Amino acid sequence: MPSAAQETWDGPLPPSTEWRFHLDIMRARPDAGAVVHTHSTYATVLAIARKPIPACHYMIAAFGGSDIRCAGYARYGTKELSELAIAALEGRNGCLLANHGMIAVGSDLDKAMWLAVELETLARQYYLSLALDTRVILTDEQIAETAKGFASYGLRTEKPAVRIAKAAPRRAARRRTGK
Repeated sequence: MPSAAQETWDGPLPPSTEWRFHLDIMRARPDAGAVVHTHSTYATVLAIARKPIPACHYMIAAFGGSDIRCAGYARYGTKELSELAIAALEGRNGCLLANHGMIAVGSDLDKAMWLAVELETLARQYYLSLALDTRVILTDEQIAETAKGFASYGLRTEKPAVRIAKAAPRRAARRRTGK
């Protein structure tokens, strides 16, 4: 992908037809270290129906708000699609693209991929809930409470301290004695 300072591409293969929104999102979002775009089944089905995903599950909070928006339609590869995606991503780490697919944005590729999988999971859960007569949507307050709780929950970059020093000698002793 061209860097934020570049306007030209130099690489062994041509860039994706979606290079523009990858570059524009990276430019617009200093917090974005990676952008993942897919045409995953359930996210795309909801995007075809132009249905945003409401707070049907607490994991929606991982995306920075109480819903996952659906951007308007524009043809792939266009500046218009890029602008619509950036608007739908305002304050969010994921969005649907009308009649197209989805985007997830993370601080690095691992986080963006995790969010992409989570978005598809939420899309599937919401899609399946639409077959029921009723569904319950969480309140903004419940989502805000969940977002606070994420400080000590889920995928984090820091590694927790693990205390194994005392257990290792006991295991070794048991092996020597056969107990």
